[in-house]
Amino acid sequence: MSGILARPKRAGSAASAVAVPVLSSATDRVDGRWVVAASSLLATLAGTAFAVLASGFWMALILRFFAGIALAGVHMPGLTLLTERIRERGQGRAVSIYTSSYAVGSSGSFLLAGLVDAMFGWRYAFLASAIGPALAIAAVAILSPPPPRQAAAGVVADFRNVLRNRAFMAYVVGFAGNTWEVFGIRVWFVACLAWVACIPGNNLDLPNLALIAGVASLAGVPASVIVAELASRGNRARVIIATCILSVAVCLALAVMVGSGGILVLSLLVLLQVTSFADVGALGVGAVIAADPSRRGTAMAVYALAGFTTGFFGPAVGGFALDLFGGSDSASGWTAAFLVMAIGSSAAALAVGLDTVRSGKRVWRWRQT
Repeated sequence: MSGILARPKRAGSAASAVAVPVLSSATDRVDGRWVVAASSLLATLAGTAFAVLASGFWMALILRFFAGIALAGVHMPGLTLLTERIRERGQGRAVSIYTSSYAVGSSGSFLLAGLVDAMFGWRYAFLASAIGPALAIAAVAILSPPPPRQAAAGVVADFRNVLRNRAFMAYVVGFAGNTWEVFGIRVWFVACLAWVACIPGNNLDLPNLALIAGVASLAGVPASVIVAELASRGNRARVIIATCILSVAVCLALAVMVGSGGILVLSLLVLLQVTSFADVGALGVGAVIAADPSRRGTAMAVYALAGFTTGFFGPAVGGFALDLFGGSDSASGWTAAFLVMAIGSSAAALAVGLDTVRSGKRVWRWRQT
């Protein structure tokens, strides 16, 4: 299974990045239910075809590419479906739960795939992966039609007005910084913990490291919902910036102490999984509120594209720094990697803070202004 997916799985990420501007922006012109249903059907067919037909690199590459397109047509278009049907008062909480649930779904899929693979083999794992999108089709089918709205003009999305929206673009940069750090720690968590466990004197008796990483990533979900709730009740910029500063502090602590005692480093690694993901809900709510409702699909396409891009490059740049400063068997290499991860939340805090100052609001006043 790993041999087939080693490189083809990256095709899915590339396909999502290419497709999301088209599919998400399409919800400004057509009923988003059709976009989500068609994309879910594509995901079901891609998973089933992988289970039946995949036997080599190129077939795996093509099928994972189609799976990536399907993801692009479900994630952000699904958010548009949600916000169309919920009044403004409840939108914030709904968006925070929706964006945070992505981690639940992704972690749960890995758990399910692992169990099915162990019991029946990898082909059945992909067959099982086709069940979720099929259920999504059923869920979309029972949705009521969207409320009346003015459809965007033209066949091709116009991104210019979205890019001119400074308040929205601040959250785009914030989300880009968030995914830089989130994917950085998720990719390198197990490798760093494995190195720490091998340091003489640490004597860490740990269960499966991937299981620890999965549980740690799930711990960020309730944190994200709580932070989004605090942001909705108070000053959104203040809450986001404070969360980012905390995450940067954890990155810096790891950079300094990565060669220290195993329990301390393990605790900091788990804490970074939580703090890096904690502001994803608040950022998503802020982006939805700042976006023009008539161009929300196009806006969220820009938002998602920024996240896909930095989510891809963040771990790669962290790995480059790791190799450049001593490799994965040295404390200096890991120090460099965690300093690179800290760039993400630093950029997010700076973007949200500068936009708040530009708009004339007080960053450190508790209530929204």
